[in-house]
Amino acid sequence: MTDNWGQNGQKAVAVAGDIRTLVVDVVLDVGNQLLAIGNNLFTDVSTEFQWPDLASWTGNLDQWLPDLGDLRSDPNALPHPEPPTPAERGELPQVAGSFSRAKDLLYDNIYRGQRVTAYCGCRYDSRRRTDLGSCGMSQYAGDTRADRVEAEHVFPASQFGNFRKCWREPESFDDCFTSSGKALSGRDCCQRVDMTFTAAHNDLHNLIPAVGLVNGRRSDYNWGMVPGGDVYGDCDIRIDSSIRRVQPPDHLRGDIARTMLYMADTYGFRLSRQDQQLYRAWNNLDPPDDWEIERNKRIAKLQKIENRYVSEYRQL
Repeated sequence: MTDNWGQNGQKAVAVAGDIRTLVVDVVLDVGNQLLAIGNNLFTDVSTEFQWPDLASWTGNLDQWLPDLGDLRSDPNALPHPEPPTPAERGELPQVAGSFSRAKDLLYDNIYRGQRVTAYCGCRYDSRRRTDLGSCGMSQYAGDTRADRVEAEHVFPASQFGNFRKCWREPESFDDCFTSSGKALSGRDCCQRVDMTFTAAHNDLHNLIPAVGLVNGRRSDYNWGMVPGGDVYGDCDIRIDSSIRRVQPPDHLRGDIARTMLYMADTYGFRLSRQDQQLYRAWNNLDPPDDWEIERNKRIAKLQKIENRYVSEYRQL
């Protein structure tokens, strides 16, 4: 609903989500303290009186509080305490220091001997030029972006960056200005000052080669099922810009699901309940094939962390 709002409107939505989180944390924290004080007071007055055990109160919270999911995708949600992510424990993947280097590794190391784009199955050469005739997309030959392969973020960078201050307010960071004094974009700023964002942005598990035209049309839309939408030659992908949703090919749905779940686990990114259900279903319907397993192994050698949804595959 807010996608077409102006910049100030977008910021207001993000700030509102942050305020909601803070208010909930404060209320629960104060409540814990008051109950502890009350328990001490009544214990001193009478050993026969027992203040209700806090556990008995909090154990029933789910009956009257909303489900604690993603605040920004579910406006009635509140955050459950969760174990720290690798990012919070200081165990970020050993990713490339720049996106340019990450792309080189993607094309030259990870997809070595497998120069085929993810969505459309187009072959591409060492100069990263697509062979559109190999995938039924010849009608797009001559289009600058169609003629080249691009590194696509499965979990869009804007979705995990849009609620970070470096993305929303790059001018607030001294390191986010050019030598001429111009503020950097939110993406560029976050890559300078936010280690978690940089790791997620350059994580090879989240990058796949795609025909540039399709990458551009996919934009930062969510994954899902699309009854209509646009198609591109013989490429089995549907993109509906009116509802900002993309339906990937059948054979890629499990790969996408396991990537999205990996990113959520590794970096603490939240997925709505609806998305979690969708990715579990896709995971179950499309188990890892030989290439996905090999790709996971190649990335793990470089980044020292594997996608356990692939290496330890199971039905969810």
